Amino acid sequence: MKQIYASLQFCEDKIRLLIGEYYKTRFNIIKLEEVDCEGLKAFHIQNKEKTKESLIALFNNATRGLGAAIEEVILIIPSVDMKRYSLKVTAPTKNGYLTKEDIATALKTAMQNKVDNNVIVVTPSITHYHTNGISSRRFQEKEICDNFSIEVDLLCANKQITFEYVSILEELNIKVMDICLDSYAICKEAALFERAINQNLILLDINQNSTTLSLLYKGVLAGCDIIYDGLANMSNVLAKKYALSENNANRLVKYNSSLKGDISLDAIYAWNEGDKALSINEKDVCETISDALCAYVKKIASSCEPILNSGSTSMVVTGEGASMNSLIEALKQTLHIDVKPYFPDTIGVRDSQYAALYGAFFVYRDMALIKGENKSSIDLFELDNVIRRKSDDSEAETLTSKIKSLFDIKKKEN
Repeated sequence: MKQIYASLQFCEDKIRLLIGEYYKTRFNIIKLEEVDCEGLKAFHIQNKEKTKESLIALFNNATRGLGAAIEEVILIIPSVDMKRYSLKVTAPTKNGYLTKEDIATALKTAMQNKVDNNVIVVTPSITHYHTNGISSRRFQEKEICDNFSIEVDLLCANKQITFEYVSILEELNIKVMDICLDSYAICKEAALFERAINQNLILLDINQNSTTLSLLYKGVLAGCDIIYDGLANMSNVLAKKYALSENNANRLVKYNSSLKGDISLDAIYAWNEGDKALSINEKDVCETISDALCAYVKKIASSCEPILNSGSTSMVVTGEGASMNSLIEALKQTLHIDVKPYFPDTIGVRDSQYAALYGAFFVYRDMALIKGENKSSIDLFELDNVIRRKSDDSEAETLTSKIKSLFDIKKKEN
């Protein structure tokens, strides 16, 4: 049976919505919507009315495209003040063998664990299953046993931010199917947990005004930190020097700067100022942003130093920063570790800044299978009716076109 999921993310000055169809064990992307939002600042909702306007525009755009309204979303929460509580739950099996129902009951028990007042549990992550004295990272369904244990990480997010997001959605009559951390969703989509079993792995999610550093260790998300710095400082220096728009400067920084190989002297951007024709090349971009780039990389290096000193470490870069070749190369040269950008390989979300939106589908799907949930973000009956009507209209239009062409042929013969 097919299901339609929609994931929602508040990201700096934008709000994003991804809609996908789960059918026959795989996700197919249906629609991606993104709108600007002036009501957000440092991940908080500073202006509720402006944020509402942006959300209404976002959902209206999606509804027009689908023909059916979004009723529920998987809400993505930033990893601000992220905390992890690890615990082990032991419980008896109901029927003498391990079932999803047993795991769901154990998870419910784990969720009752108390956490700090400033955070709230948003994502329970099962790290290990224990049955008959054997530990496994995979769920051993129908394993014969009287008792079992699960190791669970309760991943928590900032309570105030979570309540702000949930409350504004409730005011718009949008239900929240599930909540997950952005860093955890990215790790799930990029299969980073498997890569971090025998070494440290740093996930660097770089955006315009913020960078999220996440540490993966022994196959789990160990912690997150936020640095309020990103690509904007580099873009602003370029925009100021050459009087460029913010968008143009940002594109040049992301896609036209490199520290490796021969730097091109060919013009990459040209414009007119009165009768005067102006242009800049890749060398101009690199020289202009050099100081800001070095300062940013030093800040990242300082934050990562304790991790780098603790053992073998690699780094994966996501977000808008994943597209900036000069930044990736500068991180390699400064940190002296393997640094690779990550881009999803699914059609429709191949830009790294959408990795959390896509990963949220997998986070929800894993829990839904355990809990036995069978939800969709839209009314599937309504969607099927829309598809059927469009199909009927298309057939009718085709038949009309055929009849019209017959009359045209007759006219020409006469």
